[in-house]
Amino acid sequence: MRSRQLSSGQRRGGVRVTAVTAAIAAVGLFGSGCMIGNLNPTAESTTREIPPPPELSTPSRPSSLTSGSVNGSWEGTYTCNQGLTRMRLTLVQRSTGRVTGIFRFSPDSSNPSALSGSFMVTGTVTGSSLILRGDRWISRPGDYEMVSLSARLSSSNPDQLQGRVTSSGCSTFSIQRG
Repeated sequence: MRSRQLSSGQRRGGVRVTAVTAAIAAVGLFGSGCMIGNLNPTAESTTREIPPPPELSTPSRPSSLTSGSVNGSWEGTYTCNQGLTRMRLTLVQRSTGRVTGIFRFSPDSSNPSALSGSFMVTGTVTGSSLILRGDRWISRPGDYEMVSLSARLSSSNPDQLQGRVTSSGCSTFSIQRG
């Protein structure tokens, strides 16, 4: 048997085939969702987990009213021109005292003609005082207007809020943490 010697052109062709095969394999890995790690990672190339924005985090329910915490879901009623109306208030309080949330309303069994809707609220907790103002509509029924709320926080009854609906044509609200 004779051994055959490869010419330089034939050897280069083999190198080209190897390079093309490696490129196709790399494209296949990237296309499949696999990642080839960086052998020399830098601070910019390290992966870090980003938490969801606070607005999307589920507020925890405190065991007692601490620093005026109003985090959580509150349910009850309020009274305005349309009559007694069910309300559900979901609030998130930051350490700065800033409060954001969603105010949802719907007919009470004693007032089935009231409409349903919802809007964003913003406000503050300062000392034992909670102030909330309507911010923007999520779902506006007819000519309903956003309302503002004012209440005193009580450490002796941290899961209940009673206060004033400070908008025109309105009077009071009463809600319990649910």
